[in-house]
Amino acid sequence: MCLHARAPNAAESKELSRWLKRPRNAVQMRRGQLISFSAQGMRVQELSTTLHLHEEYVRQLLRQYNEEGLASLRTRAHPGRPPALTPEDESVVVEIATMPPRAFGQPFNQWSLRKLTDCLVNRQMIPKVSHVTIGKVLKRHKVTYQRTRTWKASKDPDFAGKKNESTDSTGRRRRTRS
Repeated sequence: MCLHARAPNAAESKELSRWLKRPRNAVQMRRGQLISFSAQGMRVQELSTTLHLHEEYVRQLLRQYNEEGLASLRTRAHPGRPPALTPEDESVVVEIATMPPRAFGQPFNQWSLRKLTDCLVNRQMIPKVSHVTIGKVLKRHKVTYQRTRTWKASKDPDFAGKKNESTDSTGRRRRTRS
C-alpha cells in the first residue's frame, strides 16, 4: 500500500498555500511542499529524492499530517536549558542586591556582580551560578548595580563638612608687565 497525504480541507488548503507563498522558515516551506506534492499523487520515494529528505522522515510527516492535520507539522519552539534560578531565588538576589554589603559583614560599600554572586553562593542562599546569570536577573528586574569604587573613605571625622568647600589650592597668577 502506498502512503499519501489526505486531501486538505478548505482551511488547511488556504493555510498550506500561505506556507508555500510566504514561509516563515525553510522547514515550514519544505513540509508544505511535501503535503502538496503528496496530495497530487507523488510517492514517498519520489518525495524523498525531490525534497532531499529521508524516506522514513517523509512517512512520519505524512502520518502526522493524516492523523492531526497541519498543526502537527508546525515548527515548535525548543524549550532549551531549564532556568538556573527559580523565581524565589531571583527574588532573593534582587533583595540582597538592593541592600548594602556592610549589612552582611562585607568590607566594601557597593556590590559588584562577582562579590554579590560569591556572597549568595557561599551563604547557600542560591545554587551555584555565574556572575553573568546574576547580571541577567538584575537586568530583568531593572535593578542597577554599581561597580566597586576605587577610592578610599576618609578617616577625618570632619570630612562630611569639608568635602564640598572650595579652596584655592594655588595662588593667583601675577600679571606680567609689558
